[in-house]
Amino acid sequence: MDDLKDHIRTFLREFKRIAVDRGIDVIPRRKNNDALSELELTKKNRRDEILTLSVENYCSGPEPDYDRPGEVWMFGKQIGDTNVYIKLKIAQVGYKKISKCLAFHPAEFPICYPCKEGEEEEK
Repeated sequence: MDDLKDHIRTFLREFKRIAVDRGIDVIPRRKNNDALSELELTKKNRRDEILTLSVENYCSGPEPDYDRPGEVWMFGKQIGDTNVYIKLKIAQVGYKKISKCLAFHPAEFPICYPCKEGEEEEK
């Protein structure tokens, strides 16, 4: 479990470093856009929520990205009364890396948090 936690920390550290330098490229899917109004968040609030993710928010991954090269990581976070599903990726574009958010919306299924102390699942 410690190796997994180290791997998650390494991913989050790099993702956040890139995000602070270059921003987060959020995929403009309807579900992601609708989540902002549903959760009463601004784009800046969404960015801030992503930047506060920790190992305890980890859900699963890394898994291959089926649409493009690279790996995706899944996280969850309680925002207000809503459990939010967040899917992140560090993508290589030419010579630089970018932080991408593929999903940020209310969870459609219960999320398991294998690295969280205490409760294993939240709805």
